Amino acid sequence: MKIITLEQGVHFQILFWITGSLLLQLTSAQPENNHETTKQTTDSSIFFYQQPGFPRDCKEVRDQCDLSNSSGIYLIKPDTCVEPFEVYCDSSHDAGGWTVIHRRFENGSVEFNRNWESYKNGFGFFSHEFYLGNEKISLLTNQNKYELIFEITTSNGSTFQQSYENFRIGDEFSNYKLVSLERNSGTLFQFSHFVDCQDAYTSGFIDNGIYKIKPNDWPGSAFNVYCNMTDGGGWIVVQRRVDGSVDFYLDWDNYKQGFGNLNSEFWIGNEKLHFLTNAKRQEIRIDLVNRNGAPYFAKFDHFRINNETDNYRLSVVGTYSGTADSRSNPDGYALRYHLARPFSTYDRDNDPWSGNCAINRHGAWWYNECAASNFNGEYFGPRDSYRSIEWETLPGSIYNIQFTEMKIRPFAG
Repeated sequence: MKIITLEQGVHFQILFWITGSLLLQLTSAQPENNHETTKQTTDSSIFFYQQPGFPRDCKEVRDQCDLSNSSGIYLIKPDTCVEPFEVYCDSSHDAGGWTVIHRRFENGSVEFNRNWESYKNGFGFFSHEFYLGNEKISLLTNQNKYELIFEITTSNGSTFQQSYENFRIGDEFSNYKLVSLERNSGTLFQFSHFVDCQDAYTSGFIDNGIYKIKPNDWPGSAFNVYCNMTDGGGWIVVQRRVDGSVDFYLDWDNYKQGFGNLNSEFWIGNEKLHFLTNAKRQEIRIDLVNRNGAPYFAKFDHFRINNETDNYRLSVVGTYSGTADSRSNPDGYALRYHLARPFSTYDRDNDPWSGNCAINRHGAWWYNECAASNFNGEYFGPRDSYRSIEWETLPGSIYNIQFTEMKIRPFAG
């Protein structure tokens, strides 16, 4: 379990739920109120169960109690627990039923630099900052399968959520060992957004995955991108081919808006690519794997395309470095050959050739006459076919490339 160091201005809480049906937040705190037998009206109220059997967690609170739509303090009694104890149940998230186990706010009202006994038993105040206690968390997580969720709000107001499945810790004999924790699908889930992947990386989010961004001055709403956090991090992936699952032989509007699946194959969209590469100077990294499984890469320290009025012309290709140009004086020719050429699709022929390169090469690209690279070509094209995915200056075979990934980030200089 990886937790980013908290700084002033950060709000943090941990939630978990039973896999398949329930959402729990576990908090470690000593309750600040005494048990009451009547319902209160505030969010920090205590709701006391007067039933022969106590609910085992906040999921059962949600399922059994007519007050289940209210967040607040409830009594629960997990399996093997001798006496019931209080927890804070959060009904505001998803379908409710979350047991909060940890919460911190920016005011730092509770000291978290404590000894073993404090973390065993729990401390703090349910209405403010608290930790539920390792003994209670152990009892809870050993009675069923639980999902663990971290909710984090940074000092600039961005809010994120990371989830894990099958969260379980051992008992005190094992020193409350983290016994089970599995990464949930979808990696990072956000309630807010970053400016770009570089912003996410410098904020401490170093895992590859889908992030929501809204670049400065972007006229539309925030949108999802795939961030690649290797090679210094902060890369926005703008194109990927990996398995032929997505049809890339599409028209102008599809390439304008973008298409595909961010977890597999996609094109980000020329409108977004134009905005990103003109808002600030971007470098581009192109990774590819040839049909024999050998990896190569090409980097250019500047990359930019023009707007739709100019047919998304490839207007800048900077200085090259990498392993994807096998010539004696490498300059990234496979991309540079397309410099100053507009984008073409089968229904919008903008290349200088007498025919239509997009049709001839079964793709869409900044075609010249026609191509030294063709990343949007036919994934399952015939062997050594110029209609297949191509990068001309590779050592060995230049066709039938099995993996491509194009990504951009702000140039650091």
